[in-house]
Amino acid sequence: MAHDDTGTAGQAPECQICPICAGLAALREARPEAVEHLVKAGAELLLAVRALLDGAAEPARGPAPRRRARPARAGDAAGNGLQRIDVG
Repeated sequence: MAHDDTGTAGQAPECQICPICAGLAALREARPEAVEHLVKAGAELLLAVRALLDGAAEPARGPAPRRRARPARAGDAAGNGLQRIDVG
């Protein structure tokens, strides 16, 4: 005679090791409020993933626009916008 556990009666052998079947069996035995909480958490997770993907789909913004540099003049320090003024 075949040996059947009480929890595995009527299940195919592959369903006993399948994570999806095991998860569904656990959900059948769980309290309804726990299942509702898991469904809400899963929905929030999917919304967060969607927000991340939507943000990645937007065109990349370049760096902030820089001020226009003045052309280098004689006496400027390496063209960095500073001007040397001789006093006296």
